[in-house]
Amino acid sequence: MGNNVIENNSEILFLWSANMCNPNGDMMSDNAPRFDDGDEKAIVSDVRVKRTIRDDMQFRKSIPNIFVDNELILAEGLKAEKRFDKLKELLKDKKDELEIFLSCIDNRLFGGVAPKSGIQLTGATQFIWSKTLNKTEQVFSQGTGAFATEDKDGNAKFTKTFRADNYIPFGLFALYGSINKNNGAKCQTTNEDVANMVDSLWMGTKFLNTRSKEGQKSRVLIKIDYAKDSNYFIGLLNELVKLKNERSGELREFDECELDFSRLIKAIKKAIDKNLIEKVKVTIDENSKNYDAIKNSFGGIDASKIEFVDELDLLQKA
Repeated sequence: MGNNVIENNSEILFLWSANMCNPNGDMMSDNAPRFDDGDEKAIVSDVRVKRTIRDDMQFRKSIPNIFVDNELILAEGLKAEKRFDKLKELLKDKKDELEIFLSCIDNRLFGGVAPKSGIQLTGATQFIWSKTLNKTEQVFSQGTGAFATEDKDGNAKFTKTFRADNYIPFGLFALYGSINKNNGAKCQTTNEDVANMVDSLWMGTKFLNTRSKEGQKSRVLIKIDYAKDSNYFIGLLNELVKLKNERSGELREFDECELDFSRLIKAIKKAIDKNLIEKVKVTIDENSKNYDAIKNSFGGIDASKIEFVDELDLLQKA
């Protein structure tokens, strides 16, 4: 685990696009995309985002002992305490229950509970539910399945099954997250943990390649690291970025988006002037036509306070 526990508060703004897919199905609504009918914007829960990060750390990076191991929990029907029992069996050489609990990177990042063991930790990293910056719509489409059905005697009937697909044509999501150094001290969250989380947020989104999730791509990630002696947050960075061309149902790809970061830049510059910010780190999709325009938006920030990080370097520099 190491002893490099975080000493800075941080904030994250992550923009990603979703094309012709279902970013977060609502089980209470026939798995249709989560949607706010009031403002015609699609929604993604914080739980979905954390699952993306956990899955990437578990399957792409092979980080051991993910506590909320979705496959294991579903396969064995585990509740939190039973999952903790399995972890204790695996790490039976360790006696301290808190040490065992915090051997899992997702518990160090997001916190968690093991009620019978008296463990209840609020994680250093918290995300809010995300909404699209653009107005969009839900599309319901029917199609046929790949296999024939069977009659009551088990004989194949050459009538294909039918399926229903729910998706949004295009959405540009804005995710806000914060990293609290005080909770980090309680959870023993390290700088390496945070770097892994940021990298898996970016790369894990790109690796969402199930049938319903394929079509999502990371576009912009901004991480603000505050000075070690600062207890300041700008807060809700997602409210400080807008689309100049927000139009209902018309945007169909990221290259059509005209982003306005002016309010965010103003807030960052004000905090820098007060010596509250140590570094602003920005990663931009280099394959987008918007790359130069987005990068130039940050031109007014003190060059010593901003770093543009290539996605291939996120794990080392996040």
